[in-house]
Amino acid sequence: MQGVLVLKTMADAIAAGFEFFDKTADGYLVRKKTPRGWALAIVLR
Repeated sequence: MQGVLVLKTMADAIAAGFEFFDKTADGYLVRKKTPRGWALAIVLR
């Protein structure tokens, strides 16, 4: 089982191929399309 990727900045997320998906109370959700579906990650403020 894989864990959730946590990134420190949106710049890190974009550099890893993610795009903005939603805003949360603690930061942002970002997503990246993969051959198996969407990969989600969290960006903390």
